[in-house]
Amino acid sequence: MTPSTLRLRAHRAGFTLIEMMLAISIMLIVFAIAVPAFRTQLRAMGSNAGRMDAQQNVRFAVSTLDRQLRVAGAGVPDKQPFVVQADQYAITINADYATRDTAAEGGAFGAVYFDPDLPGGSTMSLTPASAVTLPLSSVTYPTTTYYRGGGPQSAAETISFWVAPDGGSGANGRYALYRRVNALPIDTVARGLILDPAMPAFTYTAIDPSTGNLYAVPGSSLPAFHVQQHGAPNDTARSALTDAIRSVHVHLVGTFVERNGTVSKRIADTDIRLLNAGLLNHATCGDAPVFGSTVTVSYVAGPPRQVVISWSPAVDETGGERDVERYLIYRRSPSAAAFDEPIASIPAGQASYQFADTQIASGDQWVYAVAASDCGGQFSPLATSSQVNVP
Repeated sequence: MTPSTLRLRAHRAGFTLIEMMLAISIMLIVFAIAVPAFRTQLRAMGSNAGRMDAQQNVRFAVSTLDRQLRVAGAGVPDKQPFVVQADQYAITINADYATRDTAAEGGAFGAVYFDPDLPGGSTMSLTPASAVTLPLSSVTYPTTTYYRGGGPQSAAETISFWVAPDGGSGANGRYALYRRVNALPIDTVARGLILDPAMPAFTYTAIDPSTGNLYAVPGSSLPAFHVQQHGAPNDTARSALTDAIRSVHVHLVGTFVERNGTVSKRIADTDIRLLNAGLLNHATCGDAPVFGSTVTVSYVAGPPRQVVISWSPAVDETGGERDVERYLIYRRSPSAAAFDEPIASIPAGQASYQFADTQIASGDQWVYAVAASDCGGQFSPLATSSQVNVP
């Protein structure tokens, strides 16, 4: 090999400075073009994933609501209401939704699901000892223990859903959909929700009992609560409204915050029909009791001062169907439109009846009423007393 060939190969073994600078310049140009493109692509992928999460979030919430609200009233005995609370941002129902033991906890009576791993207290109805405050209200429920035809305790759980500010970290003023079964810990169903000023989360369709026509329940009629026993004399007004509800429209708005701070919204709407609504509550002891007695009241100075309410046995206690089991005592102020919850109940079987109301004060004015209840939980119309004034 000649010296000239060696010099040529040595010359061709590397790059000149100009070639290296040119290569670096081309590489920098490629990076300058590619990196922003990759960053844009990554941002787009993150935004799409966030919007998809927001969409899936509200869809999951609506699916959960649909699965549980549509079975409202399943396995509910006569006295227990189907819909307990109807609010624009809260709804509470009773349903025998799940059981742990098909024989002992109502499953044989008609629970929707069987789950042996459910926690204790989640598959039987509430009692006054375990009463809860209904969401977004000060109303306590229940005020009585429900039984199936005078036999075992009802296995229908009380299930509440409501939309309220999210107390978790990173909420940034947004809302969450919560759920509670009986008095168990609260579950968070969905987060990242916002309120729509044009439409509340829950709206209702009810049936007009006089015409049979459906109508949209106006917001002015809400909230409605059914804390009385079903069919009781005071099961009227907004309590009766809950019995007329036939469907619930759910409107939820999920959100995703973009990198530039703008908020993307994903809306989910659905109508949920209450499949059991409108079913008759079957009596087990014939017709509702006939009272047929006059209620009298008198003030006794005491001590202790008291108002004594007196009445005779109902017609259907000593005759007729002979199925009266107890009497309920109510009171209201003369200006009140209707009686609220009974203040006491006493068992039937006496020759005559008296009840002493000692929860009174000077200057009080009261009107009392009594209703008879039979073995099927049916109530007679109220027999009302005259007004009594406490000196």
